Amino acid sequence: MDNTLIHSDRAHAEAYNRSLIKIGYERIPLKLIAALFGRPKREVCAILSGSKNEKKIQEILKWHDHYLYKTAKYTRKIRGVISTIRRLKKRYNIVILSNCSHAHIELLLKSAKIKKEYFNLIIGYDDVKHSKPWPDEIIMAEKLMHHKAEYIIGDSIYDIRAGKKAHIKTIGVLTGNFNRKALRKEKPTMILKSIRNIERYL
Repeated sequence: MDNTLIHSDRAHAEAYNRSLIKIGYERIPLKLIAALFGRPKREVCAILSGSKNEKKIQEILKWHDHYLYKTAKYTRKIRGVISTIRRLKKRYNIVILSNCSHAHIELLLKSAKIKKEYFNLIIGYDDVKHSKPWPDEIIMAEKLMHHKAEYIIGDSIYDIRAGKKAHIKTIGVLTGNFNRKALRKEKPTMILKSIRNIERYL
């Protein structure tokens, strides 16, 4: 979802900064926080805090989740995403997989003015044991949809790693924080400029 369907870096980074300030840390530049996105949220909190203390990590995570309801207003949909999804829906089942919680996926979609009804399933990190780069979200989608997934499309190296572990085709898009060189190192099936280019490839 993030940086594939919507731009939400500012929403997440602002929520993290507010949570860090709340417990006594200094503000961190958005770019430095955004560079961590795509990882499991607990890992992001550990890096931001510079601590392995589980209580501190959980506190940052708790306040991030609280503040996101206020910062979600900064979320914007990626250009052309609605028309692309509408056309894809005619031929494919579409599932959102995200390292956001299920509730936050719905919150951010609503903030970006994307109807959740466009998607057959929504799976967040709190719906599985392990989030990306583990393949748990893909495996759950396959079980619930009763067929093998064909592609995973994402902006991060963690999306591609999850897809490879699930033995499906992987498509990287350049609308996030990972450039072509970084994505190419993971050897995806294809790299596209944006999800708007997906139909031509398929």
